[in-house]
Amino acid sequence: MSIGDHINFFLIGLFLCCVTNSAANPIESKKNDTADIKIASIPKDSQISTNPVLHSDTAAKIRGLIKSSREANLSTIFMAKITQIAFKEGEQFKKGEKLIQFDCNRQIAQLKAAEAEVLSKRMVFESNEGLSKFDAVGLLELEVSKVQLEKSLAELNIIKAGNQQCQFRAPWNGRVAEVKANAHEVVEPGREIMRIIADETLEIEMIVPSNWLQWIKTEIVIPIIIDETGKKYLAEISRIGAHVDPVSQTIRIFAHFKDDTKDVLAGMSGTVYFILPVEH
Repeated sequence: MSIGDHINFFLIGLFLCCVTNSAANPIESKKNDTADIKIASIPKDSQISTNPVLHSDTAAKIRGLIKSSREANLSTIFMAKITQIAFKEGEQFKKGEKLIQFDCNRQIAQLKAAEAEVLSKRMVFESNEGLSKFDAVGLLELEVSKVQLEKSLAELNIIKAGNQQCQFRAPWNGRVAEVKANAHEVVEPGREIMRIIADETLEIEMIVPSNWLQWIKTEIVIPIIIDETGKKYLAEISRIGAHVDPVSQTIRIFAHFKDDTKDVLAGMSGTVYFILPVEH
């Protein structure tokens, strides 16, 4: 056999070896081609869920955004002067505490006038009702007095509903995220005055590949390392989105913290580790 034949046999053997190694691990090659997912070793102290289906030696790293599960933008439905803003940006409040107080002297006067009008219409109706038993008043006059009473009651209820906007009280425990007005300012209807969030119910929002729906489920425990604090926290998947983005082929999932999160604020972000399912 010539030297050229030996070289040809060597090149053919090298080519077959490369093809065999590539075919032996097609899943890993596919994962490494995924732009939005990074493969990394699982942190040793992660305490990730021991689900028997998920016991691989690697984990996918997904970015997670910390959000409040409840927030509200406070604004008035009428033009009013602010007399007090009880909390500053960043301060915490309890459910039922007064957040904003308006000058409602005009609305209070309107309420008193409406209550007097209702009392007057009620007296007329009750008088006509009593007289009608003796045929001392016509049926039409009785019905008109009844309608007038109902109209005045409706107007009173409208004013009462408006007066409920004279102050805002906290609907739940939370924190002031932003204040966009000051005391003694006159604000127009619809202008945002304060934004509040419920910081006791923070959750993690993540975007993951839609094919994860084959194995991902609620109650799986996952670790997250928050960028801003540098600490690791445990979370549990609580909700899976109801819509798959057909373009990116992703879906949103949500998790709630299992650990104390007093040092975690809405808007922070971090890295979440997911154990990859074992491929068969």
